[in-house]
Amino acid sequence: MSELKNKFDFYIREKTKFSRQNYSPRPQNVMDLIPASEYDLTILKKDITRQNCLENLHVLDILDKYFRVYPKEDLKVLDIGSKNWNYAKGEYIFFNHHCHHLEMTGVELDAYRLCWNLFSRREIARYNIKYLPFTNYVADDFMNIDGKFDYITWFLPFVGEYQHRKWGLPIKYFRPDKMLMHAHECLVEGGAMFVVNQGETEYWLQKKLCEELDIPYREIGLIRSDFSIYKLPHYALIIF
Repeated sequence: MSELKNKFDFYIREKTKFSRQNYSPRPQNVMDLIPASEYDLTILKKDITRQNCLENLHVLDILDKYFRVYPKEDLKVLDIGSKNWNYAKGEYIFFNHHCHHLEMTGVELDAYRLCWNLFSRREIARYNIKYLPFTNYVADDFMNIDGKFDYITWFLPFVGEYQHRKWGLPIKYFRPDKMLMHAHECLVEGGAMFVVNQGETEYWLQKKLCEELDIPYREIGLIRSDFSIYKLPHYALIIF
């Protein structure tokens, strides 16, 4: 019955694409949250809530600590499973620091899922990237994404079937092996992918999947950030 419900709910979301329009939360003063940094944090200082500011600082912090990026004239970056892309500014700040021209794409399968405020993920994501040039949010199945990217980020992929079902997605979209292989194929030669898993079980499954597919990775393990807003521990690995 749960699978039937997931399929029906997903179908309705995709067909109706219902959402309140023009998402625009009331900005809050975040100056006390902004640390001294080598990065240009200007885009975190306007039209943002304190919660969202912390989300972006968290992502910027863990990328800075755990993910090495080599400076390049142009960079193409892909974010898989972007949800409402609340952390887009943090990613943009990090990667833009290492190049002169950045193109960033976020892709989300369940882009029309409604949040508590009746705005869809897509509508919220449009707001989150409005100050980010050459940044695009794609409401689509990642398996339909073509092209090559210098770097890929993937936060909290569903590697275990339980989490996939729990979040209301039809089982036909549970393809962690095919998705990981496709993501690896999307990397340019010398590129890298930063994957963050929630909890030890998902992290263990992620490493096991890499080994089964013969995809090289470097284990990072438990990651920490002074800006973390999450209750459960997060673990990371880097795929080459």
